[in-house]
Amino acid sequence: MATSHAPPAQETTLEPPTSATRHLCAGVYVDERFRDLVIDEVCTAPHRRVAPSYGFDIVPVMHHAWRAAALSALPRATVLAVVVGPVLAGAVPAAILIAGGFGLLLLLRLAALLRDSDREPVPARKSRRRLPDPLRAHRCLFRFLLPRVTTPRTRAVRRVVTAGLWLVLIILAIALIYPRQALTALLLAAALTCVYLAVGAIRQLILNRILRAAVLRPSRLSGRQRAADRQQHHMCAVYRRSRHSDDEDDDLTMFTLFGDESPFIGAGELVYQWNPPMSIQLLRPDSDEAPLHDREHSVPPFKAHELVEYLREAVLPLNADSHDVRLPAQVRDRVYVAETDVAADRSLLPHHFTQDELRAIINTPESKQHHFLEIVTPADGAEFVATVLLHVSLQGRTLSLSTAACVLAHTPRSFQRAEEFGHHGATAVIWAAFNELGALPSDIQRSWRILRYLYRLAKASALPRDLTTTPIRNILIGSRVSVREESSQAWAKVQLEKSDILGRLKTIEQRLLSAASDFLQTMDVDTSAFNDRALKIINSGIFNFGDNNSFTNNAVGDAAQVGVSASQGAQPDNGATP
Repeated sequence: MATSHAPPAQETTLEPPTSATRHLCAGVYVDERFRDLVIDEVCTAPHRRVAPSYGFDIVPVMHHAWRAAALSALPRATVLAVVVGPVLAGAVPAAILIAGGFGLLLLLRLAALLRDSDREPVPARKSRRRLPDPLRAHRCLFRFLLPRVTTPRTRAVRRVVTAGLWLVLIILAIALIYPRQALTALLLAAALTCVYLAVGAIRQLILNRILRAAVLRPSRLSGRQRAADRQQHHMCAVYRRSRHSDDEDDDLTMFTLFGDESPFIGAGELVYQWNPPMSIQLLRPDSDEAPLHDREHSVPPFKAHELVEYLREAVLPLNADSHDVRLPAQVRDRVYVAETDVAADRSLLPHHFTQDELRAIINTPESKQHHFLEIVTPADGAEFVATVLLHVSLQGRTLSLSTAACVLAHTPRSFQRAEEFGHHGATAVIWAAFNELGALPSDIQRSWRILRYLYRLAKASALPRDLTTTPIRNILIGSRVSVREESSQAWAKVQLEKSDILGRLKTIEQRLLSAASDFLQTMDVDTSAFNDRALKIINSGIFNFGDNNSFTNNAVGDAAQVGVSASQGAQPDNGATP
């Protein structure tokens, strides 16, 4: 329980990948911004710790991110090659013809954008029977070229059409003057078309394999992948503290215990918390009439780590029930430490924790290493992951318990589209090939991004695999981004699954409170106040979902009333004396 070693690659590959892992691996192929996020913040950022992984494996996502980047770089490099290659070979007319063809594609794309920019819904009209007009097509063309009302959009369309006509004339003239160069340009265009069709088909074949493959991890991990694998399974998480601010206009009405940024990096959106934490004096039972110094335990009858271990054992049976009623719960220890504290004392981030070291952290209230008992329950193939974090502190003859709950919601539909009907198989491969060819105009504009790809390759090959083990001046190693959190749906937009997730959180919370009450009874501690507060927490009408707070059945202030509608006036009490 107290070790933080990452599982070996051979053992991890025996576990089938979760749905979340498959969808994230597919996401790097369908979403270029997500792919760039994985490469920039994980693959080529060895100076920052990889965020803990909840319900997915970061290693295959990194592997497929590089594959997706290579697939995107290949057609863009071909676009540059078919223009620069003929120039270097002395076939300048062929290069001009290719460049002219690219210009036509860009003009067509621009015309399509202009057409869709100011499109307004046309009001429905009653159908009228019209006689055939043989000159209607000519009139429409004349009205398009010479409109009566000239708008900026119309002028832009006319300029695009004029530029396209001139470009067509130039291409035809060069082709007539240099027929051999025109043939070379056609061959280069055919080669470019084949490259795009092949890349689209290969991308869809990879998506099909991700959908059904039993193993997604590469057979041999690179140095950076091994470092990321160790960090994602490490017990200690290095969080980023909020930037210091002296602004007096800060919003002080936000009821949140952990600030405006959740320190639980990777766990998802903070949806519930005990605010303030539950504090229980360690009093002896049946001693209400005695003075305080006689009722309380001057020496705590137990250590904080004993309660943590008891609660851990109490949650484990949830995962051993029969399949129809089983609540999958993974219980482990998590230690959070601020990146600024690590920069001052590197010993706060050891390679692993022994059992004695972990108990010392739990039993030290003022430790800079904050221990939480972490209960994780995945749902729907880890597309939904709920995490309950419990902190136990024993100080001042008082037991303090605080809980936070985080949720990772489902990934975008574009990441899961390969599972839908018609989006996998041989037909999907053909459609993907032609869709890739249709992306040629946009790739012409993005062809310069091949330089970013080369820069990332050089960066990945030049930098060490892990720069977080030794201190570096002015470098903070806290995790900045979790790729799973970035692709997660907002909690406020979760629909039917919300009740199931909240039910799981309440089940775990209630079990923790009941187990804590049983433990305190065995330690000769009065649990009457604890049970009352536990009941209020379970049936609480105050919930904190992220930054939104809702209050129900509460009255504040003199003569405040509950359950009186705004439209209902105050009724006089006829039986009351003035």
